[in-house]
Amino acid sequence: MKKFDLSILEWIQRHLRTRCMDRVMAIATRLGDGGAVWFFYFLLMVLSSDMRGTAVTLFFCVLICAVVGNFALKPLFRRTRPCDLPGSAHQGINFPSDSSFPSCHTMTSVAAAVTISHTGGLLGMSSIVLALLISFSRLYLYLHYPSDVIIGAVMGIAAGKLFLL
Repeated sequence: MKKFDLSILEWIQRHLRTRCMDRVMAIATRLGDGGAVWFFYFLLMVLSSDMRGTAVTLFFCVLICAVVGNFALKPLFRRTRPCDLPGSAHQGINFPSDSSFPSCHTMTSVAAAVTISHTGGLLGMSSIVLALLISFSRLYLYLHYPSDVIIGAVMGIAAGKLFLL
């Protein structure tokens, strides 16, 4: 699996890497740091009386995903990040020191997008676009293997659906 994962990362580096994309992906990944962009969505939703219930769901969904991913799953699996491998391309960002599996940026972003998209409209569509952008940035920047991102997305979908119940 690791060889397949690395071949995808190398393909991204060979075919999609540009200076502009380097900047865009660095910004995208920072939007997911600490769930910052999802807290912004939470605030927007709290201001709307008909979205307050979903805002509370969003808050707890992102919080639980972050806690489970960062404090239970990452220490359990302790997978080395691709950026820590010898000869990996440096992307001009600070590399995280925790492990790679699963991608918590992806898990929290997808869970947030599932929750927010439940409201429909521009808010819902923009959350999906942001979740996809943040998730892809983790691959582009060599921070996660594709399998980390895929499993993070599956877990995010499950968490989002579960919290919406």
